[in-house]
Amino acid sequence: MPSISSSILSFASLLAVAQAHGVILGAQGIQGSPESVGFKVEPELARNCTSISPCQQDTTIIRDAEIAANVVNECGRTELSGNIDIGENTENALAAGAVTQVKAGTQLKVTIHQVNADGAGPYACDLVEAGNNGVITQNLTVENNVPGVNGFSQAKTQQFEILVNMPEKFSCSGSSAGNVCTVRCRNNALAGPFGGCFPVQQVDVEPSQNTAANVPTSLSLDKVFKQVSQDQADLPDAIAAIQEAGSEEALKNAAAVSQLLKQTVTSLPAATQTLDIVTGVATSAAASATPTAVENGRNGNGRNGNGRNGNGRGNNGNNNNADNNNANAGNGNGRGNGNGFGGNFGGFGNRRRTVFRA
Repeated sequence: MPSISSSILSFASLLAVAQAHGVILGAQGIQGSPESVGFKVEPELARNCTSISPCQQDTTIIRDAEIAANVVNECGRTELSGNIDIGENTENALAAGAVTQVKAGTQLKVTIHQVNADGAGPYACDLVEAGNNGVITQNLTVENNVPGVNGFSQAKTQQFEILVNMPEKFSCSGSSAGNVCTVRCRNNALAGPFGGCFPVQQVDVEPSQNTAANVPTSLSLDKVFKQVSQDQADLPDAIAAIQEAGSEEALKNAAAVSQLLKQTVTSLPAATQTLDIVTGVATSAAASATPTAVENGRNGNGRNGNGRNGNGRGNNGNNNNADNNNANAGNGNGRGNGNGFGGNFGGFGNRRRTVFRA
């Protein structure tokens, strides 16, 4: 549910403010499992330079002020891609077989590329156990941290390996796999903070099987009203930004960038989850709804299952950038496609859905 206008003046001003800095190139958990890569990190970008373009374009900027202002998700944004959609990037990594595995007490080896002076340490890491619901559940212990004070040192174009310890007690429940967490690491540079997020898959936990009734995510009434007010104020700018992102020139630019970076996404058929029917005394709301579905529906509830082919009315919006979040935004009850500036490199787009954040 990030907004475009609340704290961002223009794409050009963002580029001028964020001149960055540190990139998560890889994260290795249990030996023999795949390696995770930081969300929106582009392997084809040069690592032997410090200039804003192209060397800093995939650095992740994670600012609490932008998160609070509804501009980005907990994993922030990059200058090249805008807001980082945690759910989408997690699913892409799972499909590509690029999610490292962990269990209680696993020590992750995380490779950080310091682009220039303010990509230094120290880095702090935390955990979103539900993957993309916006709730930071634990801080993680970091050893062998990147040298630096307040995010600064004289190092540049240099790689460091930090050690991130998973807790003894945690439970990953995010993504379509039901057992994926998001790890977030960032430094404390004033121009940042810089860092990134990556997924980890927990192998010593039973994957979650969510139902709408057991999702605990919530938002206070005050925050709901504030969110509505902010979204209403942002809507005109957001619509204009999406239109601009869909212009012929913007689409050509996005296609050119994608070709240069050799971007590919592995696509797999989506599995269909069958929910268990919980027997017992129905609530008054459920009881009153049942006759309506039976009498007026076609083949069950609504049309063919649960409201037009089993999935409500999702997946109808702007190339999966608008209404592709099914209530709580994607897999893992979380935040969907953010506004940020971007989506397909060249526009502002991918508005985030309403987030129910604790």
